[in-house]
Formats: sequence, C-alpha cells, structure tokens
Amino acid sequence: MNYIIAVAQRKGGVGKTTLAIEVAAELQRRGRQVVLIETDPQQSASKWAEPGNLRFPVHEVTLIDQSIATWMRELRRVAASYDYVVVDTAPSPRALGASIAIASLVMVPCTPSGLDIEATVGTLEIIKKVRAHRRGHPLLIIVPNRVDARTLEGKQLVDELLAFGEIVSPTIGNRSAFVRAFSVGRSIAEMASGEEGHREIQMLCDLVERNLSTMQDRSQS
Repeated sequence: MNYIIAVAQRKGGVGKTTLAIEVAAELQRRGRQVVLIETDPQQSASKWAEPGNLRFPVHEVTLIDQSIATWMRELRRVAASYDYVVVDTAPSPRALGASIAIASLVMVPCTPSGLDIEATVGTLEIIKKVRAHRRGHPLLIIVPNRVDARTLEGKQLVDELLAFGEIVSPTIGNRSAFVRAFSVGRSIAEMASGEEGHREIQMLCDLVERNLSTMQDRSQS
C-alpha cells in the first residue's frame, strides 16, 4: 500500500514547498521509497532539486494542460513504484481540489498571519466537501509553520488552529537553515546548523506516519 500526502493551502507563501521537500527527505531517511510530485507552475520544488543533491526524485505533473482525470491517472502511475508520494500542491482551487481528492493525508501549513488563517478556513472547507464523498477521508494535519512557539503570537496561532477541531502538529520554526538548505539543494538534516529544524521535521513525520498507520489498521479491521 502506498500513501499520498498532499501539502496544500489556498494561499501562497506559507512554506508548502519547504514542508514537502523536508517531509519527503525525512521519510526517505527512514528507508521509505519516496517521490515528490510538483503541481505548482512556479516549480519551486524542481528548483530545489536542480543541484542534484536530493535523495529522492521530483516529478512535475501539472494540471495546466490536462484534465483532472488524466492528472490523477498520471500521479497514480508514478505512485505505483513508491511507498510515499508527497504532492507539492499549487494554491489554485483546481489543483487543491484534485490533490485533496486523491490524498491519503493533507498537510495544511499556516503561518502567524490573519490572511493565512482566512486561507486555512477556505482550505478546510474544500477538505470537508471532499470528505463528504470519501467516507471521511483524507486525514488532515494542520502545521503551524514559521512559528516561535515560545511567543504569545505563536501560542495564539496554535490555539486558533486547535479550535478547528483537527490534528495540529508541533510547530515548525522560522529558521534560516531551511533557506540555506534550499540554496544548496539539500534537506535541513544535512545542514550544519539544522539540528533544531530537523527535530521539528522528525516530530511532524512521526505524527504523519502514526496517523497513516492508524488509518490502515482501521481499514483492515
């Protein structure tokens, strides 16, 4: 069985690509077979992969010139050879809907911004509509991103996200090591100053794998 993890948010600039790359890299470090699918025309994930240092493949499968049904068939074709497929989703409604419709789990990053909270509400509405047709699937994890959990602002963001009644991950900090990782085409685990950020990504992946395992157990019972 393979899992499709969509990193999705209606608003750009929330760190979707960073989370997609780092989660894929950590899952690969754990011995999983991982591929990242880029749907965003900005090609941020492909640019991250350009130096050739990532240890998992990045495939571009955009929705611009094809139907959603064709896109889903192509994604499933690629997914067949991997344990995990991480989808870096474009913020367009069409891409969001398609990724959420096919995902096992959706990660929704949100930074401490009123605009991000508003966009998160809209993203959750799309997920709710999909769940109505998929017997409660996909799973959802909201990720407080670029947050200092020690500050009042950080604590308030977490409280606001918890109020949605969904799973909220441990916070991911606003760390320069993520920027440096992008500049050299590597994951934060390989950066000299990336220990704290890597621990945060590890905790997020622990949560992802634990919830997907629970989902699988329930489907088999």
